[in-house]
Amino acid sequence: MRLLNVFAALSGLLALSMLVLAAHALQPAPEDLERIKLAAFLQLGAAASGLAIANRSGRLNLIAGVLILTGAAVFAGTLYAIAITHSHALVMLAPVGGITLLLGWVVLVFAKPGA
Repeated sequence: MRLLNVFAALSGLLALSMLVLAAHALQPAPEDLERIKLAAFLQLGAAASGLAIANRSGRLNLIAGVLILTGAAVFAGTLYAIAITHSHALVMLAPVGGITLLLGWVVLVFAKPGA
């Protein structure tokens, strides 16, 4: 679960970095700023969840944490890419990330709570 903790922390770091960049360096258009805000919000929530799940034991908890962090990274990464590059070439990755994120939450329903 140590790696889950590391990746959750890095996810939070990336989300906050993107918010800071959007506020100070990128000067995005309003619709791009909204994409970045949505992506960062989702990624920060997943990071917090990943940190909480990292303190639990069990295979299903690990699977749930990996799915949640991976799904959030793919979804948020797609939104960041669209906002920064204005290219919609990766737009089909967003639903993959969203579904992966949802599956992580479904798996968490069946995981044993506690350590």
